[in-house]
Amino acid sequence: MSRIQLISPGTLTTIVQSIGGLEQFHHNCHACSLAIVRTKLLPQNARVARGFHSAIMSQHSWVVLGDPYDPKSIILDGTLWSYTNRPPVLYCGRSREYRPKGSGRIWDHGFPPLPTTEIIPLDAELSDNAKIFLSTVAPNGLDFNGWIRLANSPVQGWPCKEIFTAMYQNDKLRGVIPIDVIGMITDMNPGKLYW
Repeated sequence: MSRIQLISPGTLTTIVQSIGGLEQFHHNCHACSLAIVRTKLLPQNARVARGFHSAIMSQHSWVVLGDPYDPKSIILDGTLWSYTNRPPVLYCGRSREYRPKGSGRIWDHGFPPLPTTEIIPLDAELSDNAKIFLSTVAPNGLDFNGWIRLANSPVQGWPCKEIFTAMYQNDKLRGVIPIDVIGMITDMNPGKLYW
């Protein structure tokens, strides 16, 4: 496993210059994060992440290099300063104070409820791993309420990328998955808001 390097100070300065400075993004974290990703000055695995930061009382967006749910991934935050009354600076580092939506292990959350209405199958061909997972948590299948519960479960510990991709491609289920989770966990870019 290779060690992830932080971004050089020169690259951080170039990023800030290329987006026209940080001051214009005061409390506009998603726009700032998307502008940073779109500079193309970061590795291709850069994307906008969304969730919570311990110093901010509302939802927050930042840039992550790698898996948004891995605390070892590099974070760039161009608006943290505006919430903490500090001078504008592009934060670059790793921090457990960032908690993306969907954080946590599914096994601590509980399974979807038993179906009480029509079972909704996925149209996509799933891997054996995804099929085994679904048959474990929902041996009777999932109705709309079951899919909603699964879509809002923590993302770690199960093949959610594959299952969420299949759900997103299903017209009946697309709207039940939080858009930020789709943008962080799959290869899709809803509304072009994540890269």
